Amino acid sequence: MQLFQLRVSAALALLLCSLAAGQVSQCAPADSPRLRFVAQLSVNGCALFVHDTGASDGPHLAVEPLMCVTDSLRGIVPRFDFITQQLYFSVPVLMRDAGMLAEAQRQLRDLSPRSVRFATVTNISVSANNRSSVRVLSFLWTPDEPVATLRLGFKRIVFKNNSSKFSRPKILQESLPLRHFQSVYTQLKRSDDFGSSPQEALEKVKISAFIIANGSCHEVQSRVMLQNDSMFDLDLHRQRFLPLPTCRQLKFIRTVKLENCSARVHQTLDIEGHFLIEPLLCHNVSSLSSESVRYDYSRDMHYLKLDLVLQDEATRDAVRTQLADLSPRSVDFMRLWTAERSVSSSLSARFEVGPLMASADWRSAQVRLLCRTLTDCRDLRTAVLAEPADLWRHVQWRVKSLVAEQCLSKSSQIDSSWRMKASEDAVSCSSLKSCAKLHSATDQRTAVFQMLPDGRWFVKIQQRLTGRVSFQRNWTEYETGFGDGTDFWIGLSAIHSLSQGGATLRVEMKLWSGSELHAEYAGFQVGDASTGYRMTYREMLRDRSSVSIDALKTQRGMRFSTMDKENGSGLCSSTPGKGGWWFKNCYKANPNGRFPSRERRNYGYMIWYSGSTIVSLREVRLMLQI
Repeated sequence: MQLFQLRVSAALALLLCSLAAGQVSQCAPADSPRLRFVAQLSVNGCALFVHDTGASDGPHLAVEPLMCVTDSLRGIVPRFDFITQQLYFSVPVLMRDAGMLAEAQRQLRDLSPRSVRFATVTNISVSANNRSSVRVLSFLWTPDEPVATLRLGFKRIVFKNNSSKFSRPKILQESLPLRHFQSVYTQLKRSDDFGSSPQEALEKVKISAFIIANGSCHEVQSRVMLQNDSMFDLDLHRQRFLPLPTCRQLKFIRTVKLENCSARVHQTLDIEGHFLIEPLLCHNVSSLSSESVRYDYSRDMHYLKLDLVLQDEATRDAVRTQLADLSPRSVDFMRLWTAERSVSSSLSARFEVGPLMASADWRSAQVRLLCRTLTDCRDLRTAVLAEPADLWRHVQWRVKSLVAEQCLSKSSQIDSSWRMKASEDAVSCSSLKSCAKLHSATDQRTAVFQMLPDGRWFVKIQQRLTGRVSFQRNWTEYETGFGDGTDFWIGLSAIHSLSQGGATLRVEMKLWSGSELHAEYAGFQVGDASTGYRMTYREMLRDRSSVSIDALKTQRGMRFSTMDKENGSGLCSSTPGKGGWWFKNCYKANPNGRFPSRERRNYGYMIWYSGSTIVSLREVRLMLQI
């Protein structure tokens, strides 16, 4: 009896070993046919990666788990594990969703698939970069459940001590005594870094999984992505594809010049009237804000986030208009495949340029410049706002594009993310010898230049030092310009030409007390005559201004007014100063008012609003950077 039991036990053990061995062999990808990557979709702001399983009875498509965070990270608060004495964040990760799968099936209908379903997943492992301050504590998921829980800890947590404006950030180790938890938790909630720390942490989390298809396992790698903000490294993404051939049925047609970049257009030779646009890689300078300066927890460095446009409807419409002579039937964008980057030694000596990250919907991209200090990043942001070309002339791209998921097109031209406009195409100059068109724009009057101590050159568009020239002029005179070499206004038509595409405006003022003030504005632009020479700008550059209040704020977007042509909401030009300006009210800024013989804070005279009061100006000049 005992011998029989021993034989049964041995047989069961052998059977279990065989089953285990069989399971391992199923998930060994070495001899398995490779999955064919067929598409990346964007559904509800989440990226879906779709594979053909290679089944013999027709295309059966397998969708990788979503790994998408759909809840706002702002609502995720740090928690404390009383057993391990650790601070952590608990992040819900969407793995599968029936509605998203149905939308994927709709988008994939051109492939006539026999089935589209989420792949069976096994052996998930999650990790973070070794240099990252982020630690993956656990990843809890049952394959039948739609949502997994990712628990993240930190090797160190950075927070600011609010007791002093100039205090340095402090470092907390992730393991700390329970008695200190409450005070740490309170300071974390007040910290500027805390609000973005979960988002920054997710960028460092890598997920590796095996998906089962046709009885064999295939390894896929990804990272947790944020809904509507999903960015992935292009170099990692292209590893999903099998090698692709070069496109043969394409012919380059022309370059269409846009406001700040250019679009290269090709015609497909196998489809009549079909045109394709290369990915733009144009810098979206309007997206730069104070939130563009962020903190990289893996590098313990701040960085400036730069957003690039890959495709948009406005460009598509502009290209279609430019191709009207070719009777286009359709105009589409190619998809970015790779962008080989070349960075000058001047830029790389001061900032580290991160990898190019593309969005899940292929409409935008992102690149980061890592800085040595927070101040460096803030100064860099201010400089880019003032003159984007100063940065982008140091970065060049050579692009490969994906056409219809079938072949690759390599651009024959090296591109920049900002169009470096030639002097004959725009009224600007990099040196005083290349300003022939600038002189033409000022109606043959001598252009007056000024160089600041930081090396920047400006052309003066208005100046009032003596009061010898009256600024009580009519519309025609303000349009064409007037004055001498000391007190002058170069003319609205010239200012329109000089500011096309946006320029930096600098206002320099001298008060009767002898104090000197200045203010700078990025993206200053004046429209043409059909707009009433409407004035606008992107933002006041407070880092480059000695005044903190934006005196032009209420006048932004206004048409120009003169004493014989009021276009404002009041009678600021016709009474009593009779000077021309972009008025909405009369009390904020009026550098073209009457020239005072003594300090006068009446709005009819030369004034500027300082925030607490109106200041009387003794001298004033307006300048545009060249």
